[in-house]
Amino acid sequence: MDKQETETTFYSMKILINFENQKIWEKLSSLKNSFDKERKKALKERLIRKAYATDLEYLLGAFIQMYEPYLEEIIYKLFEKGYAIDSSSGFGGKYSEFQAMNGNFSIDYVTKNKLENIGIKLREYSGFKSLIFWPNKATIEDIKTEWTKMIDVLPDKGILSTPSMSASAISFRRKYTPERPYLQKQRLFERLKYSTQRKIDTDIKKRKVKNPHPDKTEFILGLFVEELEPQVRQAILTLHKKGYSTDESGFMYNSSDQMIEGDFQLEEKNVKKLESIGVIIETNPSGYTRILFSPEEANISKIKRKWNEIVSLLPDKNQSASPSMTRKARDFRSNYQSLK
Repeated sequence: MDKQETETTFYSMKILINFENQKIWEKLSSLKNSFDKERKKALKERLIRKAYATDLEYLLGAFIQMYEPYLEEIIYKLFEKGYAIDSSSGFGGKYSEFQAMNGNFSIDYVTKNKLENIGIKLREYSGFKSLIFWPNKATIEDIKTEWTKMIDVLPDKGILSTPSMSASAISFRRKYTPERPYLQKQRLFERLKYSTQRKIDTDIKKRKVKNPHPDKTEFILGLFVEELEPQVRQAILTLHKKGYSTDESGFMYNSSDQMIEGDFQLEEKNVKKLESIGVIIETNPSGYTRILFSPEEANISKIKRKWNEIVSLLPDKNQSASPSMTRKARDFRSNYQSLK
């Protein structure tokens, strides 16, 4: 076979492959359109019948009917292994040519390699991850088989217990009430955290316009005091005066919990005092300490009183607090050094 014949054959094969892909994409697009109609109808009926979120739906941050219908079985399998997927999961691409598992889950290097070995790619944007694969056939059976292969590779983290923190999941939980009382309580904390962060954003903008010059305390803390959440602000300033170096404070990833952490150590007698009022103390081998508690109510004033009680039990170290050395704090000092 000469060069021209080889090129002609290659070109013909390329056309055939593109033609086959086009046929698959057309079928996949048709499937997606069909499922979109089914999903829209199911969600409408669900909201009329029952607009409360089940335990699973609250953790996912979406009603089951918000997902592609064929994913329901997949969602439960992932739930049992500790994963919450976003309702944007499923068909993706201009021609619905790929499937995506979207969410705020973590994937280690070993798992990433295992997934790549079976044709699954990891994409990431601002902490939001997507595991993507391209079906070989335009059938739901083939698609579900590929999903199952992916699930088999993912490490088992135990049954999902932490709510998804994707933007859409948080928005869902602010809008819809969960069935169970303890989840209703958690929803109140999420709403409080959201409103608190909104207020901080407003206050810090005003501060930068009115007075963009950090004072001595703010340089050591590595932030403007307006960036401290209101329920923990006075506690942080009191700890600073007592000589404790703090880094992070306020609402945690789980909005039902409060914490202060920093490069300081507590004597055993002080740890016992705090534990006696329901406070948890965590210290790593290097001596870095976290003070943690779970408030009874989503009430800023009551949470503030609890923090003030906690810091009142800690002794004065009779020394100056050392500067926070987080990346954020160091960047703050660098950015505002010329204005000092």
